[in-house]
Amino acid sequence: MSLYAWPPRTAFGRAIPKSRIYGAAQVPRAMQAKFVDQVERMEWTHVLRADRLNLRPSADVEEIAVIAIDLHTPDVEPAVLAAIEKAIPRPLILELNHAGRTRMAMAWKRPSHAEAGKWVTATHAFTLWEAADTPRQALPTALDMGTLYARLLDPLLPPRRSDDEPIAARVARAEEAAQIEREITRLENALAREKQFNRKVEVNAALREAKAKLDALRTGSPR
Repeated sequence: MSLYAWPPRTAFGRAIPKSRIYGAAQVPRAMQAKFVDQVERMEWTHVLRADRLNLRPSADVEEIAVIAIDLHTPDVEPAVLAAIEKAIPRPLILELNHAGRTRMAMAWKRPSHAEAGKWVTATHAFTLWEAADTPRQALPTALDMGTLYARLLDPLLPPRRSDDEPIAARVARAEEAAQIEREITRLENALAREKQFNRKVEVNAALREAKAKLDALRTGSPR
């Protein structure tokens, strides 16, 4: 169970027109076509804020927006989610809905230290699909907004290598894992196409190495 029961006091309920995302994120026409193909509708369902949750505010996390996204297809382009993140300048929790199932997507997001008003957003991580009517769990226990945000992200990130490992390090490992997953897909496709035995051996060795790296990143064990 990975879906959360958002407290009633945080309810917001405002539809988000795609045109708002297009304008705020300067979405090019080709990407707008992907929005049309993949996204049915978006709604800003909840606002998690210190005064609504009886928590202390945090400098980097004033509020967290929960955005429900109904999809035409089970898969959504990373660039589509990135555009939504760019258009809404605050930490987001995305609830993706398709065919009676829901999954959560989050990307670690923080204010840019280099450019005022800009945000730095990592790669999205996802929970597994669950039936939309699955009973939901209570929010993680926290004393302030920053801790709440970190604990919401926690299950989507690789395991800690130490009790004091910063969240930025875990995010970096998650992004490295995503890169390796793409490399594994490339190598598997290359292996399927390759005819020469010697070349197959080379590609297979590279594939084993990539899978070993991915396993180390996922389990939290250093290599």
